[in-house]
Amino acid sequence: MNADRNAPVPPINRAGLDHVLAYLPVFQRPGFKFGEWVYKQGELPHYQYSPEVDRFVSALYAANLVYPFDWGQFVERAQRYRDEPDLLASADLLTLRKLLTTHVRADRFNEGHLAAELESGHIVAILKCLQELREELD
Repeated sequence: MNADRNAPVPPINRAGLDHVLAYLPVFQRPGFKFGEWVYKQGELPHYQYSPEVDRFVSALYAANLVYPFDWGQFVERAQRYRDEPDLLASADLLTLRKLLTTHVRADRFNEGHLAAELESGHIVAILKCLQELREELD
């Protein structure tokens, strides 16, 4: 289902943003496991996220950081932000929201996509950018 391109971007609030940012130190903890691949006979392999990652994704939705837009059209641009840290560092709030939406939604179609973005440090980098923007709100 494609989102209406003219639909307004839902607002976020500081409390929701703070709840999401509370996962930054969790994800930066040495040895933290985001989850693991599960292989069961007779079933397709799937990635089982840790409870913290499941709660993080729920927090993204609750804070409206993940929102409906045509994220499939944003995939190539999202790749650039992942590959170019300086570009990510200059991203605005809307772009960071689009990145989070793209990675969360892509995981539904590409099992383990979000895990790869978490393990590579890209999601942490996005959260650090969000934290900087959050501090500017004060």
